[in-house]
Amino acid sequence: RMDKAREQLHEVMKNDRVEENAVGDSKLASDVAKHMENFDIAIADDLSTPRAAASLFAVVKAVDKEFKDLTAAENAGSPRSPDMAGLRAANDALDNMDKVFGIFYNVPPGEDEDLSEENENNVVPVEVLELASARATAKDAKDWALADEL
Repeated sequence: RMDKAREQLHEVMKNDRVEENAVGDSKLASDVAKHMENFDIAIADDLSTPRAAASLFAVVKAVDKEFKDLTAAENAGSPRSPDMAGLRAANDALDNMDKVFGIFYNVPPGEDEDLSEENENNVVPVEVLELASARATAKDAKDWALADEL
């Protein structure tokens, strides 16, 4: 759910055709600001991770609701513009929260996946894979000194 919300946000943010909505007060932006404030309080309170995570999920839920409302309006025949102020606020909040949690990242491709130029930078170097394999072999042989050295 978090990754889907993040992908939808990035898609809307890079879409040049989306215009800023004319609504002065954005409920989504207001909600996101409240959740970001709660997040900051939780982090300042001896790293209260459960409360901080609750704020993260509340932002994701708000983003998810915005996209569901957009889809429902479109399906009902009365499409509306997305709340860009709120979506930008949510995107910024998720970026800030990710600095603490580090949960949004790209998984490197596996050996069986096709490598494109886009994914080329995510490939684990052969030397690292060989060292990891040698370390695993040393651990299996209970040669702890060699495994630690590798």
